[in-house]
Amino acid sequence: MLIPSLLASTLVATSVVAKHCQNLSVPVTIRARNGVFNVATLRDNHDATTFFANFTKPKANFSNEVLLGYQTIDNTYDISVKFCQPDTGYGQTVQLLTHGIGFDKTYWDLSYNAYNYSYIDLAVDEYGFSTLSIDRLGIGNSSIADPLSIIQVPTELSAIYELTMMLRRGGLPNVPWAFSKIVHVGHSLGSILSYNLAAMDPTASDGLILTGFSQDSAYIDATFDAWASQLVRNNEPRRFGDLPTGYLTWANASSNEKTFLYPGFFDPAILQFSESNKEPYTTGEVLTLGSSPFTIPEFKGPVQVLVGNQDFIFCGGDCLATGDPALAGTSIPGEVAKAFPAAKAFEAYIQPNTGHAINLHYNATGAYKATQAFLISHGLGST
Repeated sequence: MLIPSLLASTLVATSVVAKHCQNLSVPVTIRARNGVFNVATLRDNHDATTFFANFTKPKANFSNEVLLGYQTIDNTYDISVKFCQPDTGYGQTVQLLTHGIGFDKTYWDLSYNAYNYSYIDLAVDEYGFSTLSIDRLGIGNSSIADPLSIIQVPTELSAIYELTMMLRRGGLPNVPWAFSKIVHVGHSLGSILSYNLAAMDPTASDGLILTGFSQDSAYIDATFDAWASQLVRNNEPRRFGDLPTGYLTWANASSNEKTFLYPGFFDPAILQFSESNKEPYTTGEVLTLGSSPFTIPEFKGPVQVLVGNQDFIFCGGDCLATGDPALAGTSIPGEVAKAFPAAKAFEAYIQPNTGHAINLHYNATGAYKATQAFLISHGLGST
């Protein structure tokens, strides 16, 4: 069922005056087993259309069809991060924030409307958490690499794992502090990566917050169809004219609105803000999206799946429409509980009147508060 935007709770946010942030470029040695795919270099928007026509072909598995084998990636790349802490000190818990497709790390700290949509402002200033938001490999200010052979789910996962170990050891540059508790907060592809991290090493994370996520992939093809993908160098030549042709983006603001937003419940101007600041995705990411295990029986931390009720990408626009009378009163994201049989706690929080990009909606801060309350109630507060 729909959950109110903020649970009645005796939990009280800590009183913090201001956050202190620093932007860093962190050299990260990435070790991953990437797929080798027989996909020709995209030359133009027609090739992009053909690529997705093949990928979404009914009853086909294009990724397997073009997979030739695997290669080991062992190289160092720069990952752009933003570390924020409250003025009371680092604290014991840090939230590692990973954005989804179409965004960079500013998804968690939107400058729009004087930062009134900022997840980081609330988590740090009101609840006393430290945060580390990252640009995924190949995106934002992180290193650019080959979009087919390098920018894949395994390499992006390796980058998150290495950054996690730095936070655990106290080895993050300019942050001389070893955090005893690390929570991984993701959005969309960032949630897939956080989920996969728990599968790869169930001890790497103390808690998972998976936003814009479910295990229902029925609407992924419809999403790609709605995007009508183009080469980002053609779509946004001023910003991305120098990127290789395997970097892609959706066609226009209408594609953006259809898949990320719920009409009537966002500031119309934020759509243009989002469109003007959109980030690309790669052919390698698309081909490796389906590499997640269905269950993670060894993970023992608390898990919250937080999804907008009108999420198009992972719920088809209605997260309560399970299609199974036996599941009445539950939700599509709620089915993720089956993946975590040993979790300390599981909560499926359905944010009302919200599409896929939760942070761009009027009631985003209600979702943020629900996450902080969940973490505190399960022993993952800042102190």
